[in-house]
Amino acid sequence: MVLIKRIEIAIFQLTPSGVFSFLNPAWQKLTGFPIAATLGQSWTNFIHEQDHIAVMSAFHQLAESKIPASRQLECRLLTKDAHSVYVAVNISSITKDSIVEGFTGSFFNLTAYKQKLDASNHHQQRLSCALDGANDGYWDWDIDSHQVYYSPRWKTMLGYTENELPEPHLNTWRQLTNPNDVERVLNHTTDYFSGRLSKFHIEFQMMHKKGYWVDILSRASFARDHQGQLISPRRLIGTHVDITERKKTELQLAIQNIALESVANPMVITDPRSIVEWVNPAFLKLTGYTQAESVGKKIKGLVHSGLHNDSFYREMWLEISTNKVWQGDLINRKKDGTLYDVFITITPVTNEFGRILHYIAVKEDITQRKASEKEIRDLAFYDPLTKLPNRRLFLEQLKHAMLTSRRQQSHSALLFIDLDNFKTLNDTYGHNIGDMFLIKVSSQIRHCIRDKDIVARLGGDEFVVMLEQLAHDPQQAVTATSTIGKKILALLNQEYCFKEMRYRGSASIGICMFMSEYNRIEEILKRADTAMYEAKNAGRNTLRYFDPAMQKTLEQKIQLEKALWEALDKQEFKLHYQLQIDNTRNFTGIEALLRWQHPGKGILTPEEFLAATEQNGMIIPIGDWVIAEGFKQVQRWQRHPSLKSLTLSLNISAVQFQNEDFVAKLKAQITQHAIDCRKLFLELTESSLIQKHDSTIKKINELSAMGIRISIDNFGTGYSSLSFLMRLNLSQIKIDRMFVRNIRSDPNALILVKSIIEIGRNLALDLVAEGVENKLQFDTLKSIGCMKYQGHWISQPMSAEAIQTYVENFAKSRTFPDDVA
Repeated sequence: MVLIKRIEIAIFQLTPSGVFSFLNPAWQKLTGFPIAATLGQSWTNFIHEQDHIAVMSAFHQLAESKIPASRQLECRLLTKDAHSVYVAVNISSITKDSIVEGFTGSFFNLTAYKQKLDASNHHQQRLSCALDGANDGYWDWDIDSHQVYYSPRWKTMLGYTENELPEPHLNTWRQLTNPNDVERVLNHTTDYFSGRLSKFHIEFQMMHKKGYWVDILSRASFARDHQGQLISPRRLIGTHVDITERKKTELQLAIQNIALESVANPMVITDPRSIVEWVNPAFLKLTGYTQAESVGKKIKGLVHSGLHNDSFYREMWLEISTNKVWQGDLINRKKDGTLYDVFITITPVTNEFGRILHYIAVKEDITQRKASEKEIRDLAFYDPLTKLPNRRLFLEQLKHAMLTSRRQQSHSALLFIDLDNFKTLNDTYGHNIGDMFLIKVSSQIRHCIRDKDIVARLGGDEFVVMLEQLAHDPQQAVTATSTIGKKILALLNQEYCFKEMRYRGSASIGICMFMSEYNRIEEILKRADTAMYEAKNAGRNTLRYFDPAMQKTLEQKIQLEKALWEALDKQEFKLHYQLQIDNTRNFTGIEALLRWQHPGKGILTPEEFLAATEQNGMIIPIGDWVIAEGFKQVQRWQRHPSLKSLTLSLNISAVQFQNEDFVAKLKAQITQHAIDCRKLFLELTESSLIQKHDSTIKKINELSAMGIRISIDNFGTGYSSLSFLMRLNLSQIKIDRMFVRNIRSDPNALILVKSIIEIGRNLALDLVAEGVENKLQFDTLKSIGCMKYQGHWISQPMSAEAIQTYVENFAKSRTFPDDVA
C-alpha cells in the first residue's frame, strides 16, 4: 500500500469550518506553499476565484449532510509563483451522531492532463477548418438529401479503404455506430438544429473493421457563407477525432481516484515518540474513537490490550527504530474494551539524513480470519454441537490411554453410550429438539465422570467415555466402572422438558475393560460397541460388559459376510433406479440404488446389510460392481431418446471413497464404457468427507477436473456441513428426507429447509430434495426455491426396464400415478 507521506497525491484534513488541520508533503510539492504556513488557513484562500462558487457549493452540501458523504470535482489551486494548477478534488465528511466533525480529502494534479487535452482540443479546432490537410476524419452532411461526404481519413480511422464503404449516405454512419449511441446522437443533432444547443459536440462509439469499438469525438457546425448566412441546401460539416487513447487515460485516472477513495485499512501516523499525529476514518470506525480523542495521544494508550509481553514490544521497537519495516499480528483493544486481531505494517519515514520523523502504521482487521481459523481447528477435533472431542480426537486419546494402561499395568475402561429411541425423538419433534437433547446429555455425562476422564461424541446419538488408570486389581476396576456407568444411566434416565414438550430419556451402555489385552484401538472400540448392542437387546436402559458370550453375535456377522460374498459371486445384487425431476416436471437424472435379491428373504435394501459391508471392507468390491453396472446401463440408455440426456447419481460409501485406488479404478471404468463425465454425480455422505481431509480435497479436485460433480447425500444429518461447503469443490447438496417429511407440519423443518436452500443458492450449488411423497410437498419445496426433487411421488425405485417404460408413459400423460392436489 502506498503510504501517505510518500505518495504524490496531496492529502488534507479540514476542520468543520474549512480550515486546514493536516497536509502531507505532496501539498508543498504541488503548490509551493510550506505546510506550516498553510495550516490554520481556510482552504478557500488557495482556490482560484473563478472556481469559488463550485467548490463552496460542494463544501456546503457536505457540511449540511447528517451522514458521511463524499464529493468529487475539478478546480484550480493557486501556487506560490502566482500561477494555478488544475486538480481533481475528492473530499469526504467525517460525522458522528449526525454532527460533522471535519473533512478529509485529496488533490490530484491534472495540469499535465489538462494541457494535453487543451492542446488536443485546439488542434481539433484548427483541423476542422483545414479541410484538405486534416489528419482527423472530415464529413459533410447534406441535411435534406442525407447524402454525406466522408473524407479518406474518416474511413481509415475505422480501418476502411477509400472504396470499401457502401455509399456516401447517413445510413453508413448509422450502421457503424454503436446501437446504444445512435438515438442519443440523433437527439443531440435535433437539439443543435433547433437552437437548444449552441455547439455540436458529442462522443460516441463506432465499429472498426477489425471488430472493436473506436471512441469518437464529433464536432460540427452549419456551413455558412462569408456573411455568416446559412448555405442552401443546408449542410452540417464536422470532424471525427479518435479519442480511444484519451478514454483509456480517463479510465485510468478514474481508477486511481476510486483506489484512493476506497482505502479501507485503518492507518495511523505518529511522531518518533509514538504520539498520534493523524488517523484515517477507517481507524476511527474500527476503534470507536473520535479524531479529537486520537490525535495527540500515545498510540499505546488507544489500542494496548495487555496481552503481549514486554519482550514482544522491545523486539518491535528495536526493529523499527533502526529504520526497518515491521510486520506482524497484534491483539488490540477498542474504545469499548472489545479485543480485535490485526495484521499491522509499521514503516519508519526518514529525512534525507536518515533521521526518523514519523511512523506510519497500516492495519488489517483479521478478527474474522482468526475466528475462522479457530472454527476450522474446532471442526477438525471437536463436535460443533456439544463441543466435545469428536471421533478423530478421541481415537488419538484412546490410543494414548491403551499404551499408558499397558505400561503402568493399570486397568482402564471404554464406555460406549447409545441413546435409546433417539431416532423416534428426532422424527417426532424435529432435529432442533434432538439437538437440544444431545447438548443436555453431554452436560449430564460430564457431571458423572472424574476430571481426568474423557467424554466424546462419535456422531449421531453415540457418546464414549474413557476411564483411565482405574486400578491394578481387575475387580476394583470393574467396581469403579460400574459405579460411574450406573450413575450415567440414572442421570440420563429422567424426564426432560423442551419447549413445553416432555420426554423420558434413557441410554444403553457397552463396556470394554482393557489393560494389555488388545493391540489395536479398533478392537477396544468394537468390543464396547458389541457390548452396547447386547445392552440394547437386554431391554435398553442398562449396561453390559463385553465377554466371550457375545461372540455369538460376532459369528452372525461373519455369517452375513459370507452370504454377502456368495451374493456377489452369484450375481444376487441388483440395481434399481429412481427418477429426479425439476420444477417443470422434466426428468433431469436417475439415482442408482443397490438391492440384494436374497434367495430366502426376498429383496433387501442397503439398510439391512450395508453396515456390515462397511465394517469388513466388502463395500469396496460391491461398490466397484455398482459403478460398473451403472455405467453399463448408461451405455444402453444413451441410445434411448428420452433417457440419453439424464444424469446418473451413484452412491459412494466412505470406505470406498477413501480407498487409495478409488479414482484410478473409476477412470478405468469411465474409459471402458465411454461415459460422459458431465452426466455423472457421485453422492458422498458427510462422513466420507471428514476423513483424511487432505486426501479428500485432492480426490474431489481431481474428479471435478474430469467434469464429475460431487453431491453431499443426506445433507444436514451429520456434522460440519458448512465446513464442507466452504472448503470442498462441491456441486450439489441433497436435502435429507427427514426434513422434507415434516416440511408442511413442522415450522422448524420448513425454516431449516429454507436455510439449506438459501445456503445452496448463494454458493451456486445444485439442490435436490429427497423423499418427496406427495404433490403438496413438491409445491411447498418449489415455492421456497428448491430446484430438483426425488421421491416416491415421482417414481418408486424400479428396474432399468421399468424406468424406460415409465418415462415413455409419462411423456404421454405428463402426470404421476398419485398426482393429486
